[in-house]
Amino acid sequence: MPRTVALFSLGGAPGVSCTAMALSAAWPGEAGAVLVEADASGGDIAVWRRLPSAPGLTGLAAASRHGGATADLVVHTQILPGGLAVCPAAVTADRTEGAIRLLARNPGVLAPGGGAAVVLDLGRLTPEGPASALAAWADQAVLLVADDLAQLRRAKESVEALSRSLPGLRTVVVGGSGGVREITDALGPTVWGRLPSDPRSAAFLRGEADPRRPHRRPLLRAAARLAADLAAAPAPSEHRTTEVPA
Repeated sequence: MPRTVALFSLGGAPGVSCTAMALSAAWPGEAGAVLVEADASGGDIAVWRRLPSAPGLTGLAAASRHGGATADLVVHTQILPGGLAVCPAAVTADRTEGAIRLLARNPGVLAPGGGAAVVLDLGRLTPEGPASALAAWADQAVLLVADDLAQLRRAKESVEALSRSLPGLRTVVVGGSGGVREITDALGPTVWGRLPSDPRSAAFLRGEADPRRPHRRPLLRAAARLAADLAAAPAPSEHRTTEVPA
């Protein structure tokens, strides 16, 4: 079922953008997924992949005020080698934050079309930030947390409040090794599992390397499992509009 999935972190550097790219590329079904960069601090993909500034998030946000055909998400995407459709954000925070504020008031332009899912890369989420409204509006939300004591503690203190605003929230641990039983005991049943640290896959997603059989790399394989689980889960019948609480 088409749906909108928001990925975000609470701090640290767990690789939200690379994970969002991997998840979008691995999304099951013929229609696949469209990746939308909506990190208020600015985007990375345009720099990584040497993309022009338009089409992208700024144009989509401007079009959202007027509706019509120009507000179609597909019009504001670019296609990467391999076929992934992305709506890149501007690299500067001032332009990106303004665009996200507009989209938070008109989130319907982010709704999936043509059977495709939409993956929102929200970067680091703050309660007062404009991206918090997009996280609450999305059908599903995924919190990425590094396997680091400070980050896990932050997640533990935040996940209960986040779960009230984001029904069906999943927590994914990035890096480290072994099982996640102890982490699950600390954070609760929202923990999906672990995404491995995989620098070669990250380099591939950034356009810096071209490994053989990239779909068999550890990160891409784990992302495919996560995408399959998200795609199979029931989606809410209506988008939410409540903001993430402080």
